Amino acid sequence: MGEVYLAEDTTLSRRVALKLLPHEQTQNEERVRRFKQEAKAASALNHPNILTIHEVGEAEGRHFIATEFSDGETLRASFRRAGRMKTNEALNVAAQVASALAAAHEAGIVHRDIKPENIMIRRDGYVKVLDFGLAKLTETVAPQSVDTSAPTKPLAAHTDTGVVLGTAQYMSPEQARGLTVDALTDIWSSGCVLYEMLTGRAPFAGETVTDMLVAIVGREPPPLKSLTIEEIPDELDWIITKTLRKDREERYQTSKELLVDLLRLKERLEFEARLERASPPNKSAEAKTQIIRAETTAPAETRNSIAVLPFANMSADAENEYLCDGLAEELLNALAKIEDLKVAARTSAFSFKNKNVEVSEIGKALRVETILEGSVRKSGNRLRITVQLVNAADGYHLWSERYDREVKDIFDIQDEITLAVVNALKVKLLGEEKAAILKRYTYNTEAYELYLKGLHHSYRWTDESYRKSLEYFEKALEKDPEFAPAHAKIADYYSFHSHVGGLSPNEIILKWRAAAQRALAIDEGLADAHLAMAHIYFYYDRDWAKAGREFQRAVELNPNSAQAHKHYGLFLSSRERFDQALAEGKKALELDPLSVAVNFVVSWTYLYVDRFDDALGLVRLMRELDANAPQSYWLEGNLLVANGKYEGAVEAFQKSLTLGVNQMALSMLGCAYGLAGRSDEALEILAQLFEMREQQYAAAFNIARVYAGLGDKDNAFEWLEKAVEERNAELVHLKRLVEAGAGVYFGKNFSADPRYHRILRRAGLLTNERYSHEFAQ
Repeated sequence: MGEVYLAEDTTLSRRVALKLLPHEQTQNEERVRRFKQEAKAASALNHPNILTIHEVGEAEGRHFIATEFSDGETLRASFRRAGRMKTNEALNVAAQVASALAAAHEAGIVHRDIKPENIMIRRDGYVKVLDFGLAKLTETVAPQSVDTSAPTKPLAAHTDTGVVLGTAQYMSPEQARGLTVDALTDIWSSGCVLYEMLTGRAPFAGETVTDMLVAIVGREPPPLKSLTIEEIPDELDWIITKTLRKDREERYQTSKELLVDLLRLKERLEFEARLERASPPNKSAEAKTQIIRAETTAPAETRNSIAVLPFANMSADAENEYLCDGLAEELLNALAKIEDLKVAARTSAFSFKNKNVEVSEIGKALRVETILEGSVRKSGNRLRITVQLVNAADGYHLWSERYDREVKDIFDIQDEITLAVVNALKVKLLGEEKAAILKRYTYNTEAYELYLKGLHHSYRWTDESYRKSLEYFEKALEKDPEFAPAHAKIADYYSFHSHVGGLSPNEIILKWRAAAQRALAIDEGLADAHLAMAHIYFYYDRDWAKAGREFQRAVELNPNSAQAHKHYGLFLSSRERFDQALAEGKKALELDPLSVAVNFVVSWTYLYVDRFDDALGLVRLMRELDANAPQSYWLEGNLLVANGKYEGAVEAFQKSLTLGVNQMALSMLGCAYGLAGRSDEALEILAQLFEMREQQYAAAFNIARVYAGLGDKDNAFEWLEKAVEERNAELVHLKRLVEAGAGVYFGKNFSADPRYHRILRRAGLLTNERYSHEFAQ
């Protein structure tokens, strides 16, 4: 593709790479025009893994490109020098390439020629993808003019101009056949490169170009593990296999999806290596990474079982996503009321949203026999809902139906679908179960749609989305003041923000209590309403007996609620009823194994009962579920603090804050700084918390935690006294934070101070009793 010189940009006094394009490649004016158009588009890309194009021009009859000068070597040169790569090195390169492609594809730019020669590794480890736009100069002639019967010739490592576009070893099947190419071709090529990084050879071989194209179109590459010395993780094998699917529809559909999987695996491997370094030497390797999974704790299922997947949005308006998710969730909630039917929890079932996963794999992951999936098309006031019930083992359709109705008929449609599923599964409804599953909390369609929008935003886990969810729930109640679930969700909003320190409990308690009590007054049988009241009794009133009874009632009304079981377990751990706490935590994991939130809350239960190895296992599982979940780094930091690994804890808390600023995480980082002897940085965190407190609200407990890390016991106790007055939610766990294990933040000497026992008495945290009398069994 030309000659490259190291040159000087005399205008800006900088070194550049100057590529002079071959004269024979620039004779076709239309081809040059399209090349310039794409090169200029590529020059607008601002991404650390894409070589910056400074200028595209012509001088003295020669076309040229001036780019940034990158000091390194191509991936091809790296192969020649060092051979195949280790897994972590290959993942690092592949993730950076995928990141570059994701940015380009989102801008509508396809590379078309991803290969080792076009990937440069700088001396500092940064990867640069080269030559965006150049493939336009070697655009294929019409497919029908390719002479596949011509005598073969030796395979070249470069593009055969005028035959096909791209480099033979890395072509996708559609590219090899001369068909139109798009972003999925780049995904295929990046899979070929990753395969070669690990094995030292391209996945498709042949003595001639024709042989190679035949292999690409019609053969599978040799198994990855048969060509590698290092053990390859199963997840990496799966990722590469998915990039190299002959059927375009079975590949990753975007480079962003590929990037997410690569980063998730990279994070997991790095995390395991870090644990290996940080874990105490007397712990076995097996114990350090133990995961409490549903399949190891749950008894064999004899009931019917089902997972309700989020419905696909077939509407022109992407905003209708709320309706699709909401319909699926409402069906799930209705089916969960049937005693003879095991229903996978929402979070686990919805984790497969927008993922091209076989139903058999979903069935195995969720341990269910059947899958309910569907689609929704909304146009004005008209709805078309298509649903189908599938046997997870063989993909056989058990039942399907299409409903063409108006929005006002939404409740009738839900009832019809629910009863049809029950009939298809041959489930017997006991006693009042039919009335329970058909129960509607409102018949106002406007209120119902607003409620579904509120649910949709509440699951996005951002401050803005939480605020929007509250607005929608309040608007739903304007349409129907007797809509009990909307009242319960408003109570949840105040409970969550009280707990993380964003809202003052004393200032919101009237609204918080009113919402929970109103939900109960409207419907005493609503499990979520009892759970909302349990939180008020637990975190604000500190009435342990009433809290225990409300948690029990929530579990009794909805035994399939992972939410109820996980929070009940956390409550029991604070009351030192450890065996029961662990049982509730395991039940929550069994019901909702793929939920980061469930794993996070249960991991705190393990931490409070001194089951550090189990907590570590859940950290790893959270990282597998979502590499960017800040909760996993919160818990990792706490475990490292408990093991005296303060610098590692600092790193974990810093990582969590890059994924989402949170007052609790900021406080934890400040505490870790203090414990690590980095007092100046801890004081900076304190300054931030005091500034927050002036502007809105910062929980006193979070400030006390930083002072405790600094070893400033006087200020720590002063702010714990304020936390008692403010009714800070985290205070109910103070006894476990001080006395469990190594004492996660405060240290064992903290409990010897008489002021500590004064705090416990003022907060109602009994010190010398085992709480057996607090609430009925």
